[in-house]
Amino acid sequence: MDILDVLNELEELVEESTKIPLVRKIMVDDELILDMIDHIRTALPEEMRMAKSISAEREKIIEEARLEAKRIVSEAKEELNRMAGENELVKQARQQASELIEQAKALSREIKIGAYQFADDLLLSSEETLDKALTQVKSARSELRKPPKSIEQEAAITKQ
Repeated sequence: MDILDVLNELEELVEESTKIPLVRKIMVDDELILDMIDHIRTALPEEMRMAKSISAEREKIIEEARLEAKRIVSEAKEELNRMAGENELVKQARQQASELIEQAKALSREIKIGAYQFADDLLLSSEETLDKALTQVKSARSELRKPPKSIEQEAAITKQ
């Protein structure tokens, strides 16, 4: 079960729970809440694995970009060496090779920037999802730790 699904169920449970008049509190089934928290804990590692996978994919993209840039530079150098024996053609070849090298470097930079941005966007999305889930779980746990005022009043009356 997906974390967001469990959190939606938790939110729905809170919204549909019996409200206690005058105290802005609700009554909820503690076993149901604890079960939902267990589901969230079970789903969290999956979100972590997704973040790891995204990071590995980013590294793969960067490595591919580096290899492609290397290949282009190598081809440009080979072209330059092949044309080195001819006088006027040598000048043109050097110019073309330099342009190819610059293009390869620019392409490499663009691919790296794109890969970093892609990975950062995916990791940011995962981080926001996890932050939201954690905030909701903490809030739900905080609410569960506070007994409703009506129970506190009954306890006080019982002690008297």
